[in-house]
Amino acid sequence: MGASTTKHFKSRIEKLNNFAETIPNDKIKKEPMFFNCDFQYAYENGGKITKSFLDSLPEDWKNQPLVFDSRVHMLMPGWFPAIPGWHHDDVPRAEIPTGQHFITGGQPDYDNMRYQSEHILGLVNAEVCPTEFALGNCLMPAIKNGELIYRQWHKEVEELIEDNILEKHQCDDRTLYYFDWQTFHTGTKAISNGWRWFGRVSRNTDRINKVTNEIRVNCQVYLEFPMEGW
Repeated sequence: MGASTTKHFKSRIEKLNNFAETIPNDKIKKEPMFFNCDFQYAYENGGKITKSFLDSLPEDWKNQPLVFDSRVHMLMPGWFPAIPGWHHDDVPRAEIPTGQHFITGGQPDYDNMRYQSEHILGLVNAEVCPTEFALGNCLMPAIKNGELIYRQWHKEVEELIEDNILEKHQCDDRTLYYFDWQTFHTGTKAISNGWRWFGRVSRNTDRINKVTNEIRVNCQVYLEFPMEGW
């Protein structure tokens, strides 16, 4: 269980289509947020940004089971829209109840890859707070049982970036990016005030069997120094 041996990763992205190019940023705050939804439910209940994102997906993605998630954040400088740190999305973990986030299933289990997830994400108003990828081939060390995998691997990725073995890439605005379970990425600190929309579809994942079609009305932000005030 976990990462008991050295792991090799091909951390890569593929830049795809643009979307929501004619939709102004002031429409972001009106967009519904979705969790664990199938394509049809998200399309029928989504706003213009959601529909544009889904319309812009490659055709072969539209014709198979997907899971869609989206988030809308009002951000200020220094705020994070997600827990920061280099990580992978949706590596298999222990089985969890339907509707719970996959992170509640404990540590990712790289020793037993029962599926290999693929994803496409996009941001609207990305300049406020772009997702970053770390691209290239890399080896990650084995992690002792009981230690947090990404806490250790975050340090490794940072060193590989410093040594020019991995290369940072920031997401462009209103652009779809393909990536998979091997792609290291992280949320970043907001550099200005503004609304930010995040959308992601996933396939080849156990989540497609546990769709709950939820519309969410709240969204967390994370602070590096919470006592500094506003």
